[in-house]
This record gives sequence, structure tokens and C-alpha cells, in this order.
Amino acid sequence: MEPKFQTSFIPKKPIGTAPGNAFNAIHTTNIFSLIATVAFLVAFIFSAALFAYKSLLTSQIKVAEQNVNTARASFQPEKIKDLVDANSRIMSSKQLLEKHVIVSEVLHLLQDLTVKKMKFSELTYVNKNDTPIITLKGEAQSFNALAAQQDIFNNSAFMRNPEFSGFVLVDNGNISVDFTSTLDPNLISYKKAVDEGTFNTQQ
Repeated sequence: MEPKFQTSFIPKKPIGTAPGNAFNAIHTTNIFSLIATVAFLVAFIFSAALFAYKSLLTSQIKVAEQNVNTARASFQPEKIKDLVDANSRIMSSKQLLEKHVIVSEVLHLLQDLTVKKMKFSELTYVNKNDTPIITLKGEAQSFNALAAQQDIFNNSAFMRNPEFSGFVLVDNGNISVDFTSTLDPNLISYKKAVDEGTFNTQQ
């Protein structure tokens, strides 16, 4: 009896790794390496750019500080402060000068305008909203004197809306009256008197 030989050989287990599997492993490894390399390069470039930008900003800040210091020195801050203080004093003096009044001018005006048969007493002076107002108690010897006095006050350039009221006949035959009028602010303006040279310092 002749011996039987098996004519085909089929390995029961795979020998080695298939070529396709090896290629896939190598290809996968190369992609991860490439991604890691790109990420590293991007991070490195970004860090370098950030450092350069920070250095640029620092340099610009130093230059700006130097320019400010140079400009400040050229303006002479101490001298500017002195000029500002002087200007404040001048403005304060100007405001005081403009608001200062010479009330004695009211007495001079009444002295010049009062007729002989009229006399005034109990003068009251108020300044309301920058408008000077006077109130007087008066006594006239006759109605003719009172009419003459009213006519003079009405024609005065310094009296505005002069008004007599409260007429009362007193025991001595005279006529007691109340008088009120607003005044032209220029009459009592210290500044105007100084500018025109009409103010007497010995008043």
C-alpha cells in the first residue's frame, strides 16, 4: 500500500503581519507626529510674536514718558502755576470792583435835586437783583413844592420810575409823603467812578 502525501500546504496561523496593516500603523504614527510638530511651531511662533509685541509696547511707553517729561519741563509748571494764581487774584479783584458801590452818591444826588421847600428823612437803600432801590420819608411845605420836586425827579437821568405816595397833611400844615425809586446802577458804580476819575477818595 502506497503512502498518502498531502499535496497542499495551508498554514493554520498567519505568519508575520500583513503588509497593509504595517502601512496603516506607519501612516497613523506619521499623522500624529505631524500634528504635534505643527502645534509646537504655532505655539512657538505665537509666543515669540507676543514677546516681541510686549517689548514694542514697553519701548513705546518709555518713549511716551520721555516726551511727556520733556513737554512738561518746557512748559515750566511752576511758572504756569504762578500765572494761574495771579489770574485768579485779578479775576477776584475785578469781580469785587464791579460789585462795589458808592452809596454816598445817592446822598449827593438827593442834595442836588431836592428843592428848598422839601426835605427827606429815613432813607432806606436796598440792592435787589443788582438793582438799587431807595425809599424815603419826605415832607413838603406846599403842594406846589411837591409838584416841583416830582417834576425834577421825573427828569433825572439817574432815577427810574420815581413815585410819591401816602400823602398826609400834618399839624404844621406841611404834607408828609413816601417816596420810592429805582436808581441807575452807574450812579453808584465804584468801577465807573474810578474809570472816569470822578471818585473822590476823601469822601
